[in-house]
Amino acid sequence: MKKKRWLAALLAAGMVAAQCVLPAGENGFSLTQQVSAFTSWSIQQDASRPLVSGLTQTEYSYTVNGVSSRYITLTLSPDSGVTLRPAMPSDGVSVGRDTVRDMANSAVLHGDNVVAAINGDMYNINTGEPWGVVIQNGDLIHGYNVAGRDWLFFGFTKDGEVVYGDKSVYDQKWPELEQAMGLHCVLVENGVNVCTDQSATRAPRTAVGVKKDGTVFFLAADGRQDSSIGLSLTELADLMIKEGAVWAGNLDGGGSTTVVSREIGSDSLTVQNTPSDGSERNVANCWLFVASGEPTAAQTEAANVELYGKVVSDTTNPVSIQPGKSYQFRMTVVAGSNPPCCYLESNEYFEVVYTGNSGRDYFYKVTAKEGAPSGASTVLYSVLPGQSGVKQCEVRAG
Repeated sequence: MKKKRWLAALLAAGMVAAQCVLPAGENGFSLTQQVSAFTSWSIQQDASRPLVSGLTQTEYSYTVNGVSSRYITLTLSPDSGVTLRPAMPSDGVSVGRDTVRDMANSAVLHGDNVVAAINGDMYNINTGEPWGVVIQNGDLIHGYNVAGRDWLFFGFTKDGEVVYGDKSVYDQKWPELEQAMGLHCVLVENGVNVCTDQSATRAPRTAVGVKKDGTVFFLAADGRQDSSIGLSLTELADLMIKEGAVWAGNLDGGGSTTVVSREIGSDSLTVQNTPSDGSERNVANCWLFVASGEPTAAQTEAANVELYGKVVSDTTNPVSIQPGKSYQFRMTVVAGSNPPCCYLESNEYFEVVYTGNSGRDYFYKVTAKEGAPSGASTVLYSVLPGQSGVKQCEVRAG
């Protein structure tokens, strides 16, 4: 995120604080536990580590009125060199739902050095359609679609300026927007808690904030668990202020709240919080933290394993694939600069697609189609640049 200049002073004059109304029954905000409003905080930092230069993950435990909980922040300093951008399912442009980790791993296979990701906007639980806008790399992927809701967004211009506000701000800035995503409501404005929702119901929460010096940070609080009860929206606003926010907006929460990151020395993206559903929820979109450079071959392979299962380097031994499942083949080019050639003898029950490369490692996914009869087979052929021989292996269903 290069040359990020904070625009709060410019936008505050034209931005109307949105009412923070709890949408009961939607996107994980229908809750069972009611608690009284908090009166005091006790916060302890448990761990902090840089993910890359300029991006820090910090874990906290806190107590409100004797009830313990935990939250995680991802803090991105100005001029860090890390880019924040939205991602949709399979890191594509189609509406749907996917886990935050799978969206991040798909981006890795597309060549992005993703070091962290966090869930994004509210969405239609049935269709996966986001409530708000999604602008990715300057392209409008999705427009605002929820009538009767406050029209809010957060994002960055092509010059790296932090931008947030309502429709009037969006209409003014949209030609300059490079990355943007919708919001549920504004929590903090000019350093003041502007959340009007006084419900004392606590839940998992996700929010984004901007500090006075232009630092952008995201916060994810676990909830609905014995070990972490969560936050009301008013408490979330106060916590964002305690973390230094002069502006903050609420994102999707409940079971959607998910943080994934790659720790230093690790090749895999792993879930850092404890989602309240007991597993990762499929959501509409997420924010990716993309570092400079390309992912390593090991990181690409780890992403392939997470998305598709086993990665097979040997393309000569027989492979069995369950219908509807896939194997991922890695082919390493040792001569020349062209990619390998990979094809199937028959496509009736199987298909092969190229899924990406990292350096000289190229990945091809072979899938047994749904309904493929047990025992159906074909032959996978592969030819590497600079080699005259053709490798082949039998692929069977079952």
